[in-house]
Amino acid sequence: MGMGQRGSPFGPCYDVFGKEVGMIYAISDVHGCVDALEEALSFVDLTDGQSRLIVCGDLCDRGPASLQVFHRIMGLQREFPDQVVVLRGNHEEMLLEYVAMVGDPCFTRAWMLSDSNLATAKSFLSNEFDQVKRLLARRKFEEAYRFVVGCMKSEHADVLAWIKALPYYFETPKQIFVHAGVEEDARDLWRIGTPVEFFTAMPPDYVGKKFDLDVIAGHIDTETVSGIPGYQGVWYDGASHYYIDGGVMRTGCIPVLAYDEEADTYTEISSRGSRQLKAV
Repeated sequence: MGMGQRGSPFGPCYDVFGKEVGMIYAISDVHGCVDALEEALSFVDLTDGQSRLIVCGDLCDRGPASLQVFHRIMGLQREFPDQVVVLRGNHEEMLLEYVAMVGDPCFTRAWMLSDSNLATAKSFLSNEFDQVKRLLARRKFEEAYRFVVGCMKSEHADVLAWIKALPYYFETPKQIFVHAGVEEDARDLWRIGTPVEFFTAMPPDYVGKKFDLDVIAGHIDTETVSGIPGYQGVWYDGASHYYIDGGVMRTGCIPVLAYDEEADTYTEISSRGSRQLKAV
């Protein structure tokens, strides 16, 4: 299903001067699940030239199609260059680290443990993966690691360069979009007061606390951050935080958070329907 084929439940919005106002859509934590990504994109409409899509990181690992997901999102950026923003998550950070540290034998075990069933390596390699299996069967782990990284660098250098250039956050006058979070105790100095690793890997330390801006983040499955067993979809803490990691490996779904810039409202959209998010 193509992007926007189902259509957003929102029609065009206009400000008081008659200028069209767009929507801001946000998704996160795709984790190599391209079918769930396509379903989420079916609710996103960028054809007005105003609306934006913010992808809050963790495109890769766990699922079977990390490379396909990267290519899909890269293609969207080419199609809508001023409307699609992609942020880095901790899994993009780890992928870059494993590529950079291939000469360090200490990273061999970390690479194998982090890439569940070597799903990401398999997605980046095609027929070459048979060689990886042969090396692993002979317990040549370091050689297998070097082989995978060598293939990624030679065949997918464009993808690695694109990942390396991803920013840590995106801000509007009202919001911060980020993979994990920001140091909110720094207040208006959060840009310089947040350690770099916090943008992609900090825990949800500010749940239920008001901040100057709305913070839209993924990273932690909303079942975990909400404390509600079996929770699915976007979770709003009633203060300043919208958590959008729908736990795709658990639920098979990537929820879409849609912000109506004119009405100043947030709505969750998914295959389960749409619902406006309100204070709890």
